Amino acid sequence: MSKRRTRLSPQAEAIQFILSGREKPCFKVKCISDFKGRGVFTCTPIEKGSFVAEYRGELISRYELDKRQKKYTEKQNAFLFDFEWNNSAWCIDASREDGSLGRLVNDCHKSPNCKMRRLTVQGKPHLCLFAIENIEAETEITYDYGDSQWPWRNLVSKTS
Repeated sequence: MSKRRTRLSPQAEAIQFILSGREKPCFKVKCISDFKGRGVFTCTPIEKGSFVAEYRGELISRYELDKRQKKYTEKQNAFLFDFEWNNSAWCIDASREDGSLGRLVNDCHKSPNCKMRRLTVQGKPHLCLFAIENIEAETEITYDYGDSQWPWRNLVSKTS
């Protein structure tokens, strides 16, 4: 009798990829434009609710974030993701090119197809993208970066 493989829940799958430090194999990075830069596209359809990617980088304190924001360029600052965890302000600094995909997922505040969720794994916070709708193959992965006044949003509105 063959044993049927049980499918992991999206959260369990995310934890598996967090612990392995690997990316899901069903994505590719494409250059979109000089203005927008690179983006992440899926090679296969993704079901609503599925784990997509981790936003990887260095976990830093609010104090360290403030120091880095002063010395980083505008482009480097775009890779700083600040959030609350255990009643304190933290940040994932993904400004260093490391081959991870989550740092290359672009902002879409009007109709994103993913949402960022925080998971705690081995006592540390991890930021993970999950699909909020079914996503067709060859579609760009996007999420809403939040309420900050991102400079490119004005430029995108003017060029659209």
